[in-house]
Amino acid sequence: MAETRLRLPDETYEQIKQIASGDAQSVNSAMVLAIEEYIARRSRERYRAMGRRIAERDRELLERLAR
Repeated sequence: MAETRLRLPDETYEQIKQIASGDAQSVNSAMVLAIEEYIARRSRERYRAMGRRIAERDRELLERLAR
């Protein structure tokens, strides 16, 4: 497992601390989950953008196939 330091603004740290407390988990666990969710969201956004580009490029073909 990799280890790194993360410097957060005080307000952000307090927010994640409250969230972690409300979810009965550690601040570290809450931050790991937040980062994992961010990575997953970015991946989905990339795939959606790729799908939009393909759909735009192949619009005519897709319309013919839909008939």
